[in-house]
Amino acid sequence: MSDIFHEVDEDVRRDKAAELWRRYHTPILIFAVLIVAATGAWSYYQTNRQKTAEAANARFEAAVALASDGKAQEAAAAFDALAKDGPKGYAALARIRAAELREDRTRALQELEAIADDKNVDKLNQEVALLRAALIILQSGDRQKMERALGPMMTSNGAFRFSAQELNGLDALANDDFEEAERDFNILLSDRDAPQSMRQRAAAYQGLLHAKRGPKAAAAPTAGAGAAASGGNVTVTPVIEPEQEGAASSGEAPFEVKPSK
Repeated sequence: MSDIFHEVDEDVRRDKAAELWRRYHTPILIFAVLIVAATGAWSYYQTNRQKTAEAANARFEAAVALASDGKAQEAAAAFDALAKDGPKGYAALARIRAAELREDRTRALQELEAIADDKNVDKLNQEVALLRAALIILQSGDRQKMERALGPMMTSNGAFRFSAQELNGLDALANDDFEEAERDFNILLSDRDAPQSMRQRAAAYQGLLHAKRGPKAAAAPTAGAGAAASGGNVTVTPVIEPEQEGAASSGEAPFEVKPSK
């Protein structure tokens, strides 16, 4: 008797399943097709995105090679082209590199400042542009402009706070603002999070500062005190090296400082 009831239950369930499929098979099939189509579209997008990035990287490296070979105008043109039609990240970097290669330093500074103010550029590249602009400002000796450019980056959580601190100290030193320069260098020396190479440079800068101003009575000898023997003025010579794109992020600011003969 129980077998009969069991067979009846099976028939009822089968009929219900058949009815559900008859009523809803169309939306179920459409949903399944949409899932397959979406998966295929996503896979195509990812593949195409990777190919685009690889192509942009090849163009970027080719432009870097031109710059390394001393073909500044050709390199700038290549970077300009990539900035127009390249992926967002590469386009921002290409704009920065193109600006660095301009023979007209006023135009270069304007372009870098425009990148730093562009809301479509990510914050990291905005700050890289500001650091590159600071190297140009350093040559002009515009102290107020330098402070405006670097001030927002000299915060406790700034990605490039150490590079900004170093450039600000160098600019202060070049403009005989000895108190500000010494303050900046002391901050670098006392901050254990600062890169070791940058702390070593800060010690050398203090030696140059003492050579230019003369040491204070309470000043302690520094690692760069040997530079004091030269005496006289100090020359701060920025050296922009566009082929080293990671210089700012690594804390290695591309410039030289040496006492004048």
